[in-house]
Amino acid sequence: MFTYRTLLASSVCLTAIACGKMAEPGQEQDSPSTKIPVTSILLDKTEFELVLGKSETLSATISPEDATDKTVLWNSSDPFVATVANGKVTGVNEGEADITARAGEIEATCKVKVVPPALVEALSSDAAILNGTGGKTTVTLSAPANWEITSDAGWLSASPSSGKAGTRKITLSTESNSSPDNRTGLLTFSSGSRKQVLKIIQRPDIFTKKTAAEGTITNAIKVDYNGTVFMRIYTILPVPQTNAYQEISSLETGAGKIESCANGNQYMITDLNSSSIPASGQYAASESFHIKAYEVTAALDRITDIPEYDQTSEVCKKYLGKEYGDLVNPEHSEIVSVAGQLWSETSGQLIDYARHCYEWTARNIRYGNMNTGLHTIAELMKTKKGDCGNFCSVFISLLRAKGIPARHIVMISPRESAYHVRAEFYIPAYGWIPADPTFENGNPAGDYFGNFTGAYVIMSTGVNSSCKDANNALFKAGLLQSFFFWYWYTYAGDNLNFSHVFSSF
Repeated sequence: MFTYRTLLASSVCLTAIACGKMAEPGQEQDSPSTKIPVTSILLDKTEFELVLGKSETLSATISPEDATDKTVLWNSSDPFVATVANGKVTGVNEGEADITARAGEIEATCKVKVVPPALVEALSSDAAILNGTGGKTTVTLSAPANWEITSDAGWLSASPSSGKAGTRKITLSTESNSSPDNRTGLLTFSSGSRKQVLKIIQRPDIFTKKTAAEGTITNAIKVDYNGTVFMRIYTILPVPQTNAYQEISSLETGAGKIESCANGNQYMITDLNSSSIPASGQYAASESFHIKAYEVTAALDRITDIPEYDQTSEVCKKYLGKEYGDLVNPEHSEIVSVAGQLWSETSGQLIDYARHCYEWTARNIRYGNMNTGLHTIAELMKTKKGDCGNFCSVFISLLRAKGIPARHIVMISPRESAYHVRAEFYIPAYGWIPADPTFENGNPAGDYFGNFTGAYVIMSTGVNSSCKDANNALFKAGLLQSFFFWYWYTYAGDNLNFSHVFSSF
């Protein structure tokens, strides 16, 4: 028994030494660690609306940064309306709820209002109905009950204007705004007890146009040969479409079949077998159409308030950034440098910046290398030399470098039997503005910024149109302007030639 007590005392002594220095009489033992409490919690939102069925995540900032325990506990005052997990709030039913974040003894609250889905989506800033020229825009209506649409303006309409519950497409339309000022109209969508109002602010029509030429055009591919025995001839011709610069009607394609490119351009395929090969000197493919061509002038001084670009819009998706093959490259180092300089000179004013890009291109690129196709931006910035399509590539790259959508306008001049390329850039709620840096280079006294002069047929817009080759595989046509062809034969004669035939107005 005596031995046991001695061992027990020894054990207690060893335990005290292991815990640290023993306190002197009347002195407290030091704490092995000091806890740092949370003093504040801040949410990135104090209130917001949440569409039923959608989710949004709240972010909590804890102070001090070195708080011992920064664990955040989330809670909803009404899970029937909104639930929360790790800050992610989900709308369950219409109503209001308080979302609370707690860290230690500190809380922060955000009020959430769960609302029903909109009857129609908000309009993009590039919606055609906002342009002063007028236009049509399609929206999707999701109605829980019978619905109707009313307008408070005669120039603003919807079709259809009423219907039964369900989801369907609605076409909104505006007429041209000939007044010098913006005008506002309201479209009211009603379905059961729900109502939504779309406010349409239409800018003035800044464009004037006059007829430059009118007539029927034949666009064809002629084949000449001597003795060749063909098995198959496959050709592609671009098909012009109605746009701001021309009206196309009475299109005849003969044996051709019209296809559409992903970028909106169209082309005609003619596929001939051995029994339908034309005689030498005849057309392997042809199309005809009536055209009314316009000269267009933009009153740029009437552009006042410019909405922000909608980065999710089709215009921005198609006409910003690099193009396949480096045909347009806003990221090229010299393009970035020049764009930065011009942007600074113009204080970021869009129209002024675009004009400076136009003038810089006309002054710094020399005309040459005609009919050699589009070259890479890297080559163009090195040689500073190119023809009309390449002038436009540089101009477009400078515009895109500062987030301005821009594209090529690919044309034919029937009167001059010549090819030409211009450019245009997009201003939200106003439309596409034409510019021709090549003509400015050749005639600095002229003004081709905002002016579309001459009598042309626009065959396509943009570059790298995807077309189907003879094996039904897609290829990228740098410029969809003249024609493409493939052929197979059993006997090769001589003097074989495919040529482009384009009649005048």
